[in-house]
Amino acid sequence: WTVKEQCVNLLAKKLWEELLDDEQPDITVMDWFEDSRLDQCVYELHVWLLAADRRTVIAQHHVAPRTNGRGPPGHWVQVSHVFRQYGPGVRYVHFQHKAKNRMEAGGLRRTRVTDSSVSVQLRE
Repeated sequence: WTVKEQCVNLLAKKLWEELLDDEQPDITVMDWFEDSRLDQCVYELHVWLLAADRRTVIAQHHVAPRTNGRGPPGHWVQVSHVFRQYGPGVRYVHFQHKAKNRMEAGGLRRTRVTDSSVSVQLRE
């Protein structure tokens, strides 16, 4: 497995504590992975909404979608999740994805991942 992760500081992205605590805007995570057909499960997404200490978990989402092996090889699959009404105290979004790889006679076969994003939707 190849693991990539990032921890996004929401305050450093120009959001403020009162907005995050009182309004609790939706936080969306999105990713795309290639159905490499290396296995039924070639991708995992793990997301944690963290408090200021970067250890206290306020909300979390984990998914490991199974592919059915149908469709053309290299088919891209979108994975997303929206956090709503998660409670006060969120200051960080820790985003981690894992993609399966396998060494074969012809070399390393990879599951590709692209266009990872974290977005915050402000309400009017």
